[in-house]
Amino acid sequence: MKREIKDDLFGSRLKAIRKRLKMLQADFCEKLNISVTNLSEIENNKTKPGYDFFYKIVKAFDVNLNYLVFGEGPMFRKIQGEEGKGKASGLDISRLGYLVNNEAVEEFLYYFFNSRFVQYRFISELVRVLIENKKIINEEIEEKKAIKKK
Repeated sequence: MKREIKDDLFGSRLKAIRKRLKMLQADFCEKLNISVTNLSEIENNKTKPGYDFFYKIVKAFDVNLNYLVFGEGPMFRKIQGEEGKGKASGLDISRLGYLVNNEAVEEFLYYFFNSRFVQYRFISELVRVLIENKKIINEEIEEKKAIKKK
């Protein structure tokens, strides 16, 4: 199922994010290194932002791209005080059986479980790696099985 960006709502969601942050357009633009005119055009759905805009808004404000682009999920990736250790933006990863204290792993898991695009790209890359390195990977798995049996 292909999801489409709801262009008529994108600008209003962006404006809602800015309002939630209690920022004026000028302050918001300064953080994103864009012009007020450009932001106004994006908020009013007169223009679409480029890829660098999405990168900047996530880095600067921890915005959840699924919310911004599709209107799904929380407005921000992490809400202060709601996540504890072993959680990735509300996702309980303790069920995976690993102790995860690495923010990069938590971020990956958050996007993997919440974005079909990430799932597709990750699985495509995994298939490529498996095809190219199947013998090495199977040997490693067999070694681990042998160690467990001892």
